[in-house]
Amino acid sequence: MKRVIREMRIGMAKKLLLWPAAALAAALLLAGPEARPGEGPSGGRAWWEVRVLVTAEGDYSVRGGRAPVRGEYAWRACWEGRLEPDGDDFLLIHLKTEVLDWRLRETSGPAGRESVLEAPAARAPDLRLSYVLKDDGEIEFVFETGGFPVPLHESALAVELELPRSPGRPAGPPGQGYGDFVRRGSSRVVIPESDLLERAAERSFSWEWQRGKRHLRQGRAFFVTQGHAVETVVSLVAR
Repeated sequence: MKRVIREMRIGMAKKLLLWPAAALAAALLLAGPEARPGEGPSGGRAWWEVRVLVTAEGDYSVRGGRAPVRGEYAWRACWEGRLEPDGDDFLLIHLKTEVLDWRLRETSGPAGRESVLEAPAARAPDLRLSYVLKDDGEIEFVFETGGFPVPLHESALAVELELPRSPGRPAGPPGQGYGDFVRRGSSRVVIPESDLLERAAERSFSWEWQRGKRHLRQGRAFFVTQGHAVETVVSLVAR
């Protein structure tokens, strides 16, 4: 059985269900026959601090325009919140999201005469925790990242920079999802349910992702290659 997690923002007087219709099947049911969430060996634990830290370094290239474009970037963001019991369900409460690092540098043109552009820090992509679900003794954190258009140089083609995400269950046609282009590791961010019985728990996940895609614009073919290496750390502290 799956139940919906709702995200609450501090200061709101009412609970707001924020998930889109497609996410209504997502759930978090942590109570089991042997242990109740919020109660560990010491008893009396009512909620957990949750911290999700995502770090990525990546690059991209665009070929097919007047001059090839190459870009490199570094991105680091942190999501903080709380996980609270709500009867048989749990509330995921968003406290803070912070972009800790965002650097993107793009070059275009022949070697020695490159044009260089840098992305403004104010336009840094954000980190969003979409939902958390429990299935068969595991708790999965599903997050996504706000988009960022590239290339920065003038071009007939504009695409979204594909930043890290943990997409949860596969969606869409086979072979076309984010997880289908993970070259090493796994983009699933999953912890065992037993971590909730610990006073503090931390898990690290890493993967490498790469994708090439052909685009047609104004009768011209462009080929875009993107890739990144990711580390994600999930920390829980029982209170």
